[in-house]
Amino acid sequence: MKKYILVLAIAVMCFGVTSISKAQQQMGLEVDFFGYVDNREYKSSYTVDKTFLGTIISPKLYFALDSNHRIYGGLHYNQDFGIHSENKERISPIAYYNFSNKNIDFALGHMPRHERLADVPRIVLADTFFYERPNIEGMYFAFRNQYIKQAIYIDWLSKQSYHQRERFVVGLSGKYTFGSFYVVDDALLYHNAKTNNEELEDNIQDNGIVILRIGADLSRKTFLDSLTVDVGMAIGFDRVRNEYDLGVARGFISNIYIGYKQFFLGNTLYLGDAQNLPNGDSFYHRDTYNRLDLGWTPFRKGNLEGRFTASFHFAPDQLSNQQAFTLRYRFGKALF
Repeated sequence: MKKYILVLAIAVMCFGVTSISKAQQQMGLEVDFFGYVDNREYKSSYTVDKTFLGTIISPKLYFALDSNHRIYGGLHYNQDFGIHSENKERISPIAYYNFSNKNIDFALGHMPRHERLADVPRIVLADTFFYERPNIEGMYFAFRNQYIKQAIYIDWLSKQSYHQRERFVVGLSGKYTFGSFYVVDDALLYHNAKTNNEELEDNIQDNGIVILRIGADLSRKTFLDSLTVDVGMAIGFDRVRNEYDLGVARGFISNIYIGYKQFFLGNTLYLGDAQNLPNGDSFYHRDTYNRLDLGWTPFRKGNLEGRFTASFHFAPDQLSNQQAFTLRYRFGKALF
């Protein structure tokens, strides 16, 4: 059935090309190919020992009404390696309106997640979202200039029904630059409401986190290609109504990133209260955590990048490791 949907979607896209060409408006094609092999040898509690292997190809057409207004239509086709009846094969629509100028980026609809939320920290949104839910389904608004970028977004995770809860997240992500220094803010509110089945005794869950970091970009002051350091505070809160009151978890978080030619090193340290984060990386469900990434980019040319990363997760109970290779190729062209 899904293959017939794929064929139908391609046919609709081709029809759109023909129809729009008659209107003599600007038309273009963009394609994002993402391949991933991510082996997670996790041993700590709260974490899942799992391997992600698959590809996502995301072709989309755009219709430019003018220099600021565009309509996008396309799809994500996501298939795991070794597919079988219990494996994953997913088709997700891409369909959104985008207004963009020098200072504003506004989008409404089903829009690719990586294009707008790639820099959100893992403590806020786990990186598995890029594998398993490649779209934001909702709205995104960002203001940007030479010194500021501040975004707000809403992502609807589940529509309320008799069997399914209403679930959504509202997030903030921003960066303010002052010479070599910067301030970064990230926040997320997760709302897990009830079903419309009044007989179920389910309770509303509210969960959130706010992170404020201060850092410095020292890349131009060293022989390294990249050197950034930041420190900050993470404040999380969690409540299940009628079960327990609002709980607050506070912690210290720091990041360092070093890049030189084809190699890079990243380290994230968290110290403080254990966080309850349904959408964040599960390693933060503890009071001490350190992640070390050692990486190599064997090839990078234009919009093509292949990256290998060996990650080591230091937790009080166990040392876990992870090996990942990702390849992303993005290209586009105006058709007429």
